[in-house]
Amino acid sequence: MTQPRQATMPAALRQGRPPRHPALGVRCPHCAAAPDTRCTTRAGRTRVQRLDPCPARLAAHATAVAVCPTCQVTPGTPCHDDGIQRPDSSPVHHRRYQEAQEDAA
Repeated sequence: MTQPRQATMPAALRQGRPPRHPALGVRCPHCAAAPDTRCTTRAGRTRVQRLDPCPARLAAHATAVAVCPTCQVTPGTPCHDDGIQRPDSSPVHHRRYQEAQEDAA
């Protein structure tokens, strides 16, 4: 009995893959995933949402690459509210996330 031949993936399907999220370029401070690897769950499994890194990784990426229009800090400097560090629940201003997305596009 012969085995069926394996078909190659059509080029149209290969090119249709969603782009890599720019936040994957930094180490995740929450799950410790290395740059260019996907985030993991507490059990060590790869997160199901392929294009949705951990929120902490999104914040780390925005902090690393974007100027914050709200508090006027430079890339690499954490956001603040009138000199007071922002809480861990929302460490980055919403507009800084938007700036990071625009820079990646």
